[in-house]
Amino acid sequence: MELPPIVSEQEWQEARDALLEKEKELTHARDAMAAERRRMPRMLVEKEYEFEGPHDTITDDLKDFGVGEWHGTNVFLRVGDRIYRAYFVDGRGDEALGGTFSYLDITPLRRQEDWEDSPEGYPQDRPGGYSWWRRHDEYEPDPPELPLDDETLIAADGRARSATGSPT
Repeated sequence: MELPPIVSEQEWQEARDALLEKEKELTHARDAMAAERRRMPRMLVEKEYEFEGPHDTITDDLKDFGVGEWHGTNVFLRVGDRIYRAYFVDGRGDEALGGTFSYLDITPLRRQEDWEDSPEGYPQDRPGGYSWWRRHDEYEPDPPELPLDDETLIAADGRARSATGSPT
């Protein structure tokens, strides 16, 4: 096995700085992809499902949502009593998921930081503000509703489509 060369501290720093520039480009590309993902059309889930959680039971057949023999990650958005399928990733695309932020970045509302490119009307907070975060013992029995409804989502998606020139 041939290892990379041994270099001086200065050469190592120069190589690190060059790599850091590429890493920043990749981060900006991921942010741009997440902005596109937030503008993806949603699909109304009309079939009734049940999932089991700490407070509810919900039944599900994941094959309806593209999860077959292996694995996949679906993202859903609940607005009032309606459920929308917002995103799906499987195969190698699913490999990058693992940390909290990687999961937040595939959701319609993402991190909600004000630097994000989100449709107008979507909730946003100052970087690091995370006013929506709750620790396990800080949840209210009946959490407040998101300030989004079908009309807000439809209007925001329409504005996003107009801005990008996308018909759908």
